Amino acid sequence: MDAALEHYNNPNYTNTWFPNDGNNYANVSENISSQNASDYGRVYSFNNNIQRVTDIFTSVFCFIGIVGNGIVIWLLGFHIKKTPFITYIMNLAIADFGLLISLTFVIISEWLIVLHDFTTVFFVVSFFPFLSMHSTSQFLLTVISIDRCVAVFFPIWHRCHQPPHLSTILCALIWALSFLLSAITCSRIEINLDESMDDLFYQFIVNSVLSLPLMTISTVALFIKVCFKTRQHWRGKLLTIILLTLLLFLLLVFPLNVLYILYIYKYVPPYVPACATILSCINSSVNPVIYFLVGRQWKTRQKETLKMILQRIFKDE
Repeated sequence: MDAALEHYNNPNYTNTWFPNDGNNYANVSENISSQNASDYGRVYSFNNNIQRVTDIFTSVFCFIGIVGNGIVIWLLGFHIKKTPFITYIMNLAIADFGLLISLTFVIISEWLIVLHDFTTVFFVVSFFPFLSMHSTSQFLLTVISIDRCVAVFFPIWHRCHQPPHLSTILCALIWALSFLLSAITCSRIEINLDESMDDLFYQFIVNSVLSLPLMTISTVALFIKVCFKTRQHWRGKLLTIILLTLLLFLLLVFPLNVLYILYIYKYVPPYVPACATILSCINSSVNPVIYFLVGRQWKTRQKETLKMILQRIFKDE
């Protein structure tokens, strides 16, 4: 396209595909350039408007999720007896809490770069915790899904032979792995900032390869168990909560991985990953709501707090 415009900008150029009538086609370049500029301006304005709307919705969901996950962390950390499974749930709430806070800082950094010409280094620094928490959530839910499958299909081994500190060790390894992968990715992005953002591609591929197959298999197995073989009511409620959490994660978060990969290679416009980010934000905000709605006893008139609901759900764990 640029080469064609250079030819058209040359006043001595005549189109060999048409009769050489001696006319000057210099004005064609001006028309094409102005049309392209106008089209680019409309596309840029549309993307900008979409970005503003998504930032507003994301900020609202971030605020709701930060409050909800903060309450869950407070209750599980200080008011409910610790069990191996509660360790997983509390770490998941911490990861969601951190993701929502870091996403808020990502939005702020974007506006600071646009309005006050901050360096993109500020964006990379704020993007690092978001990427870390995003990876941690995926890995934690993968481990949670496997743990529930083992508890359902091998209950005796799970209750009697599981190493007592396995959950703590796995959570520590997941946090370390997520921070390491995200540090490598953000460091490479900073080094190659003016060249490419392809390093994000590898981060999302690693997340998907490590999590998607195991989580999908575990979710299907738990779905079969919940639909056909669950007999214990409250244990069934716990399985229902975990199953809903896994399903929502697969539906809301994994598309973000795919869309970011497509965006990096220019297959989708910039506003598409921004819309997918809203879905990821909703997923990180909705878990406390799931705990409350599924765990609550709707037939009783007694007013139940989230603490009472969490204690009842996890009392057999």
